[in-house]
Amino acid sequence: MPNIKHILMLVISLLILLPLQAESGEYSFDYQKIVELENPVVLDLSMISGEVKIIGSMENRIIIEAQKVIRASNKDEAEEVADHIEIKVSPDKNQVIIETNYLKMINRNRSFWSKFFGTGNSESFGQVNYNITVPTRTSIIINSNEALIDFSSLEGDVKITNAAGLVRGEYIFGNVSVSQPLGKIDLNWIEGDIRVKSNAAKISIIQLRGAIDIATYSGEVKIETELDSPKDYFVETTSGEITFLVPNTATGLLQIQTETGKISTEIPVAIRSVSRNKLI
Repeated sequence: MPNIKHILMLVISLLILLPLQAESGEYSFDYQKIVELENPVVLDLSMISGEVKIIGSMENRIIIEAQKVIRASNKDEAEEVADHIEIKVSPDKNQVIIETNYLKMINRNRSFWSKFFGTGNSESFGQVNYNITVPTRTSIIINSNEALIDFSSLEGDVKITNAAGLVRGEYIFGNVSVSQPLGKIDLNWIEGDIRVKSNAAKISIIQLRGAIDIATYSGEVKIETELDSPKDYFVETTSGEITFLVPNTATGLLQIQTETGKISTEIPVAIRSVSRNKLI
């Protein structure tokens, strides 16, 4: 027969824990900074994880709006974590550097930081989301471990290094370089050279002007380009499908080679030589 005293103690313990569990959730902390500019600059952003949206405007200043998003067991823990995420903005004449620094926390072991970065218990994590407005002529450099990156309406060059996630850009009048092993890369209405290095990302490109250099190990690659560049167009994948769309009036030298798989073309091609896995 169950011990009545033991049952009563268990019920009391559950009642004490309920208020703490109810407070568990997601907390956000806002940050804003405005940098006035005299000349076009390079915006250099580094972060670990989160979301980034950068859009060009006619204003001659950079508006940085950030949000620290913390999932924690209670509000006090969330505030402690947020206080140790430093957003450091360092402007000078030619460059604006934004660093997302994770400061040392006293009396916190490795398991806590595993939860914080999402590699341990899902009850605690933190990330920083950025919404940044820049002058259209700004060039962009972003370094991240895992982020959702969205940029548009820019006339400067864009260089992105992202271990995994999503990179999406549109209406860019400059060169775009993306290094991202995993995830998705989506570039639309680009007037500039495009360079992509990946491992297994899904790549989709619409280009108005410029050259292309893409190398990936696997994954689907779809490219639509006007072939408006004196430079070469190079696309390579070890195992994956490549769709390359060009105007019917396009001219130039076409060379396609595959180790396994098939080659097909839907536009008229003057063939110099052809074999089972090569077409020139």
